[in-house]
Amino acid sequence: MACEVTREDFDWAAALRRELHRHPETDFDLEWTCARVCRALDELGIPHTEKFGRCSTAAYLNPGGAGPALALRADMDALPVTEKTGLPFSSEIPGKMHACGHDAHTALLLGTARALKRRETALPGPVTLLFQPSEEGVQSGARMMAEAGALDGACAVVCTHSDNEIPAGEIRLCPGDFMAGCEPIDAVFRGRSVHAALAAEKGGGADAIAMGVRAWSALREAAAQEAAGSRCVYSVGVFSGGTAHNVIADRCELKITFRWFDAGLARRIEARTEAVCAEAAAAYGGTAEVEYHVSAPPVHNDERLTAACAAALRRAGIEPGSMPSRMSSEDFSWFLARVPGFIFRFGTRNEAEGCTSLAHTSDFRIDERGMLSAMRAFAALASDPDFIRAARGG
Repeated sequence: MACEVTREDFDWAAALRRELHRHPETDFDLEWTCARVCRALDELGIPHTEKFGRCSTAAYLNPGGAGPALALRADMDALPVTEKTGLPFSSEIPGKMHACGHDAHTALLLGTARALKRRETALPGPVTLLFQPSEEGVQSGARMMAEAGALDGACAVVCTHSDNEIPAGEIRLCPGDFMAGCEPIDAVFRGRSVHAALAAEKGGGADAIAMGVRAWSALREAAAQEAAGSRCVYSVGVFSGGTAHNVIADRCELKITFRWFDAGLARRIEARTEAVCAEAAAAYGGTAEVEYHVSAPPVHNDERLTAACAAALRRAGIEPGSMPSRMSSEDFSWFLARVPGFIFRFGTRNEAEGCTSLAHTSDFRIDERGMLSAMRAFAALASDPDFIRAARGG
């Protein structure tokens, strides 16, 4: 029988979510947020540690239970966005806002923990709660925690995310490839400066902007050729060069967003990017430097566990829906590189209450009642013996 999540659990979580919403913090600078999470865990009598990296917290339910643990994760960081919702609990920190629902993720995981704590010894196994910093940041908090051992002793990991495209109260699943890998690429072209009026007459310059223009056109064609029907995004978001109207630029920079599901495709496009940039630079007497790194691998929702999740939710009276994969990314994939798991989405859309804007916008707001569905889903998974057996490979 699934653990009951009560109205009191939801009200407690919703109040905490509003408190978190008023105090947004970004990246790894989550001192207030982390302290508030730890205080809530202390109030619930749940042991916790901060040993897995800066402003991270891991907590433990039924730590003496038999077998490996099920890990449940919430991200805690906000975004550098100025809030314009007009909500009575709007951000009190200038230039920062919980514009992606992480305040709700943190609060609902704590609300779930409140419900699970009441029947802790009846749970079919241990449960680890992971509160992660810097999901939005350049450096991944999930990678930090995973490499520090936060998943040691866990057999599976699950997280959830709010979604203003899904009606509040609904739960959606997508087995298999769900979210794309994210690989920022920086290409820098270096030439030689010369007075613009003398460049044609006396030479000596090497136009870095011309290199960038040549590369920009060729890169789009090369990426399209390599993709050849594969799903990817490859686009230049920044083109920057030059310092004055009468100086031939000695530096030009392109910043490229690259999203992919196929690792083989990623390696081919990396190689083509380097070759195209080198050719473009050489054509104008300059050089090129290309740097790239995987900020988040693709999210692959384990098919077997996703099916086991759907069955567990139905046993708890929750009928999950389906949803398509998407080209956005999520650093939760660094956890999935260690143990199998999945993301499910919970709906927060409510047109009557104006909860329709997409995440990362200044007017982003959610229907908090969607949190209750996510709490019930988390609790159902943690308390369902059949799901725990599936998570352990049984």
